[in-house]
Amino acid sequence: MASTALAFGRGDLINIRRDPMFRFLLLAPLVYAALTRFALPPLTSMLAEDFGFDLVPYHPLILTFFLVLGPTMIIAALGGLLLIEEKDAGTLAAVRVTPASLSAFATYRGLAFGGIILAYVVVTMFLSGYVEARMLPAVLAAGLCAAALGATIMILMALASANKLEGLAIVRALGLLVTALPILPWSVPPPWEYAFGVLPAYWPAKVYWVAAEGGAYWPHLLIGLLYNGALLYMLTRAFSRRPQ
Repeated sequence: MASTALAFGRGDLINIRRDPMFRFLLLAPLVYAALTRFALPPLTSMLAEDFGFDLVPYHPLILTFFLVLGPTMIIAALGGLLLIEEKDAGTLAAVRVTPASLSAFATYRGLAFGGIILAYVVVTMFLSGYVEARMLPAVLAAGLCAAALGATIMILMALASANKLEGLAIVRALGLLVTALPILPWSVPPPWEYAFGVLPAYWPAKVYWVAAEGGAYWPHLLIGLLYNGALLYMLTRAFSRRPQ
């Protein structure tokens, strides 16, 4: 299994290196980290001095948008486009007749890109300068929930897209659902905000919001992992059974 995963990993690296768009997507979350580190402090000062508006209470919301949900959508889009490209090239049909099953390939891809998402959430959060070391368990929890969300998005893209062009259209449509709508409950009081729980992307955001306020985020993490895990399981089964 390890040698198979290494072979899949080498193939992914080759595909990413040869495509400029894939290389950009892989590094794009670092741009978000730079924006929050270098643009957010002067913006906060300017709003306070010129308009008397305190942006500080909204920093967890901004960090969620740029450093939790943003990197998740970008890396999931990269993984989904790779899957679509492999479907177009007949690679997935070839995998089906090898000892490594298509479900094993989908599992590898979900774990690999989920790991990248987790790493990006943790690294960019601390690069932003707004997260203290004591927040590491909470950031890891939000990143773990985001990783499950990203794997779900990736498989959904591969299932719903017939080609790379359709995949890019789905990325644009999903961008609103994944990065914008889940931040609306920030201003909705409980229990009404939990109506947004039907959105898989709500749970990573909620984990970080609760953690930033010093609350118990573990119940939200558990629900988020179970919900996104169930969606991922169903989508992976459908992906493995569909003719490629």
